Amino acid sequence: MIELKRYNQFALFLIFVIIIISLITHYYGSTDVVEYTGVAKFFAGEYGAKIRASHSLLYGFIHAPLVGLFNSFLIMKITNILFLILIIISTYYISKKDSRALLLIAASPIIWYIGPWINPIQISSLLFLWGFFFITRFEASKKVLNLIYSGILMGLSIIFWNTALFVLFFFIILFFYNKNVSILIIFLFSMLIGFMPLFILDTVLYGFPLYTLTKFLFGIISSSFFGNIYGTGKITLRSLTGYISFLIMLPFFGYTLFLKKFFKENKKTVIFITLPFIFFLVNPQIRYILFLWPILILFLSKSLNEEQFKKQLIIFLIISLIIINPYLIQIKYSTNAQELNSAINNLGKLEISEINEEEIILSDLEKIIKEYPNETFIVGNHADNYAELAQIYWGKNVKEFVSIQDYNIYLNNDPTIFEKKIKFVPEIQDRRQIWLAGGMDKNENDKTNYQNITLAIGIGEPINIENFELIKEYSSLYLSKKR
Repeated sequence: MIELKRYNQFALFLIFVIIIISLITHYYGSTDVVEYTGVAKFFAGEYGAKIRASHSLLYGFIHAPLVGLFNSFLIMKITNILFLILIIISTYYISKKDSRALLLIAASPIIWYIGPWINPIQISSLLFLWGFFFITRFEASKKVLNLIYSGILMGLSIIFWNTALFVLFFFIILFFYNKNVSILIIFLFSMLIGFMPLFILDTVLYGFPLYTLTKFLFGIISSSFFGNIYGTGKITLRSLTGYISFLIMLPFFGYTLFLKKFFKENKKTVIFITLPFIFFLVNPQIRYILFLWPILILFLSKSLNEEQFKKQLIIFLIISLIIINPYLIQIKYSTNAQELNSAINNLGKLEISEINEEEIILSDLEKIIKEYPNETFIVGNHADNYAELAQIYWGKNVKEFVSIQDYNIYLNNDPTIFEKKIKFVPEIQDRRQIWLAGGMDKNENDKTNYQNITLAIGIGEPINIENFELIKEYSSLYLSKKR
């Protein structure tokens, strides 16, 4: 009893440390963070550009009032820390207040890794965890209300983080393959209720309730098979670094889940946990691990004996201490090892600097805007450089930051960014053949006056547009003017 009390006290201490480090580090995350914060800033009326919202639109939308109120993205970091704490507390509650489960999840490397991130996976994981809880309650009690709760919560989980759709595929197969069809129908209908906030938002913004999910799914398909609009190639197997970073986050004693007795008693859930992790290896991003981590911990805490538990706890703590080092550096300095993956990539060439590149860019930008207020600026030379400036500028003295990609589309007078047509040609003498087509165009409702844009900003180099010449060089930005 005394030992369990100590477990709880140590877990609370770890949670406190996670909160403090996550708040004071200047790191906010990397992958898709500019997209999530950009959507929130756009709907707050503080974003001087068009948004790029390829997925998880709702996540940024619900944060817009807070971002507009505080004029800061720190509030998004705070809400995500709260979701993370709720995941830990929920895991403890669902485990029937198992102190070992509490300590394992509080010490987990993925929890420490995701702590400072602005990301929808935290809220999505929390909702999915409770959806899983209610499906287990349904299987034990057969009460339809639990099934409905589960469906609604999992629907909500998916609309915050669209990639959860793929996990849902495994879930439905494993938990409903031997159920009556009527049970599956009730679950799917309940999920539709959970989808309603996104359906309503899509209908209001795009006139089509399935816009976000359609765009997300077809974006995945086109990127996987035909490449993407940025010319970086197809989504294929990632580098060795990505696999190393991903795999070291997983529990060393995870194999205990597959030991004969435990696996036999929990076969369905163990297979369900395993399959998505294997699927994630196609694109091994560390943050994906969090989504199913609470469920994994619930069962791992049961499969470990006391000696294995203590060893696993020590392993978790050692890895977590390594993971937080880049965050600690970024309390005061900048570094090319911002998080675990980039730290591994930059082993042997670590850079730490007192210079904050974002602050330098903002200083340059403010000088430009002071000299040229209320202007529209093309930004390049990369397609999404415009979002960097729209992200860091909170003033009202810019009409719009325009992507160099959009300006080149205007110059070429061709709105098509990407298109693909697939034909199915019969080998026999059939009278007909069918084809499928899809693509991406520039928005027809684009109100930007491209013809009258006379100024352009290059980040790190002069902008490369015909008839624009460099007129002034700053520390990081290069200002060009139309001849």
